[in-house]
Amino acid sequence: MKQRNFIGRLLGRKRDQLDWSQDFFADRLQLAGWHNATRSTVSKIEDGSLRIDLIQLYYIATALGLSPGDLLAEIDWRNQVERMICSMKTPPMAEAYGNHSKK
Repeated sequence: MKQRNFIGRLLGRKRDQLDWSQDFFADRLQLAGWHNATRSTVSKIEDGSLRIDLIQLYYIATALGLSPGDLLAEIDWRNQVERMICSMKTPPMAEAYGNHSKK
């Protein structure tokens, strides 16, 4: 499965540190304004399969009692970018100029 967000692993760790279940975190997200958040939503965020927009980032940070900037500051961006680069497939080589046979 393709990773669609960089925040999932961090949220899983934070939730574990707080000793919150996914259901409890979903309730906190609902109180913060993400009204249709469920345990499944939390699971999809944590496994990276749900893309997060800025409004959802705000709800997540609020549910954790943080500002979005503070939450983003905790992401290991270098590791995330390196992981993404490694997972990218190298495109096939295009034919080089001048390698065509002339008739």
